[in-house]
Amino acid sequence: AKGNSVAEAKLAALTSKQQEAEHEHMLQVLLEERFKLKTHWETREGDIYNLVVAKGGPKLGAPGSVPLSAEEKKNYGDYPIPPLVPRFDEHGSAYIAHGCPMDQLALALKLIFLRPVIDKTGLTDKYDFVLKYNGRWDSDRRADDPDPTLPLDQALQQELGLKVEAAKGPLQVLVIDHIEKPSGN
Repeated sequence: AKGNSVAEAKLAALTSKQQEAEHEHMLQVLLEERFKLKTHWETREGDIYNLVVAKGGPKLGAPGSVPLSAEEKKNYGDYPIPPLVPRFDEHGSAYIAHGCPMDQLALALKLIFLRPVIDKTGLTDKYDFVLKYNGRWDSDRRADDPDPTLPLDQALQQELGLKVEAAKGPLQVLVIDHIEKPSGN
């Protein structure tokens, strides 16, 4: 697709969130025009996870209890440190939190567990923590895997005093009402 200079100038003047929303809208219009696509959203009952406090209580630090690393200081400089940052490197996967609310952790877990995660912890403060893990579930790992790092479900319990429980709950579902073969270019 080719844009025009006026549209590109308008996009450049927007914030990154506004640009993302505009790109989504442009894609939606393209699909509606080319495929005569008609859709609507519905809320249905489906499989979710609830994030809850595990037996023994939470093991979360107060804001400021996890010091900033030299790398974080260098990367963010004078900008605010994000409350939750994923790290993936040769040492495995981790989330580093600096003043993270539980709803933000639940949102991050949704991306890993591939289903909605609802915060049911009742924890309303912001917390510091480091959550190191290897894979989602113990069953995701090979039996001969020598890495002692816990899978995410176990690391949540042992490191943070939290756990995910399977549940049923509301899911937003995109329903396709009509679609046709695409029109020519």
